[in-house]
Amino acid sequence: MNRTFTRRDFLTTAGAALGAGLALGPRALAQSKGANNKVVFGLIGCGGMGRANMHRFLDLGMEVAAVCDVDAKHAQQAAAEVVKEGRREPKIHKDFRALLEQKDVDAVIIATPDHWHALTFIAACEAGKDSYCEKPISHSFVEAKAMVAAARRFKRVVQVGTWQRSVPHFQKALEFVHSGKMGEINMCRAWFVNPMGGWLKSIGRRPPSDPPPELDWDFWLGPAPKKPYADNRCHWNWRWFFDYGGGLMTDWGVHMIDIVLLGQRESDPISVASVGGKFVLDDDRDTPDTMQTIYRFPKWVMNWEVRFNNGRGPDGGINHGAEFIGTKGTLIVDRQDYKWFPEKPIFEGPPEPVKAESTHWQNFLDCVRTRATPASDIESMAKTTMICHLGNIAYQSGRTIFWDAKRQDIANREAIRGCVSYERPYRKPWKLKVYSA
Repeated sequence: MNRTFTRRDFLTTAGAALGAGLALGPRALAQSKGANNKVVFGLIGCGGMGRANMHRFLDLGMEVAAVCDVDAKHAQQAAAEVVKEGRREPKIHKDFRALLEQKDVDAVIIATPDHWHALTFIAACEAGKDSYCEKPISHSFVEAKAMVAAARRFKRVVQVGTWQRSVPHFQKALEFVHSGKMGEINMCRAWFVNPMGGWLKSIGRRPPSDPPPELDWDFWLGPAPKKPYADNRCHWNWRWFFDYGGGLMTDWGVHMIDIVLLGQRESDPISVASVGGKFVLDDDRDTPDTMQTIYRFPKWVMNWEVRFNNGRGPDGGINHGAEFIGTKGTLIVDRQDYKWFPEKPIFEGPPEPVKAESTHWQNFLDCVRTRATPASDIESMAKTTMICHLGNIAYQSGRTIFWDAKRQDIANREAIRGCVSYERPYRKPWKLKVYSA
């Protein structure tokens, strides 16, 4: 059995793309390109995940014409890695808008902190660029809706970085859930748990300080509230602050909850309730280290769990996973494989897991050329992202959130006041553009 997959393993993943919808769009990009049919990329956000995605596309023979980051060291490192691969040196930008003006850029990789996704994504749509956007797609519920509307308006191909959708053993697990062989499924679980001393560490407590000279801190903050720089608020650690991210609910929930929603073929809950807090870590983060969120659907319930006290997942699972509990047995799927626990020996389980890698990045290239719908398209991933935001909104408000499926919005509007995971005012001069759907 393989060890648990972490971000450190990201560069070792590749596989068969999920059989998503293949309705062709209005044109094929292949007709507008040269004989080599290469897609030329720009990278917006040159941290670890941005460069990892960049190398995926370089390995597939694509070009990178420009890189952009408000941290000059990150941008220079990304450019140097392109050159090291034997490619032409990309242009280096600090402002994403300058990158989007480049006519030779066909598509962008968006790997900024979450609070920048909506602004860069919508600008890319307006500039006629397709996007490979890291997950979660947005910092807030309202932003997710705005991003979908922009993609529709400008007819852009979008792949979200939830690469599990393109891994064969996840696909096989979902096929088994859909087969009906599990009987009636009325309970599901999804989780990420971290043992004491695990790979997710305390970020400690830091006093404000001057930002390093290579970092434009004001630009990094962008639409987020003005706060003094501290070295544990920036780069990797931004995800633990509601000003910039959504904690483990959006960082890992968007992966594991997504699998549950795909398996159940349902994304409209009746209600969402969430409890938790900082019970383990004594540091500066304001997102919870302990969380239980209950999503009630018409005929089933989903539980999302976050823990930092030990690494044993529910029902003996590993530190992350999704679980389907049916009348004929229980199926647990994670990034290692899947396991079937029948109620009786006569209940047939799924075939042995298919050990193969993910071709999520190749799937995006194929869809850019054909205008097909990618495996993790913006519309379906917006639904998963909004479900995760609902959990954070319930946590922030201390209220049970009720869902209006017809309006695709929260029914009890009074509960969202002050909830940054729903919406917040942007710091000037930044504004969120909202196009009609």
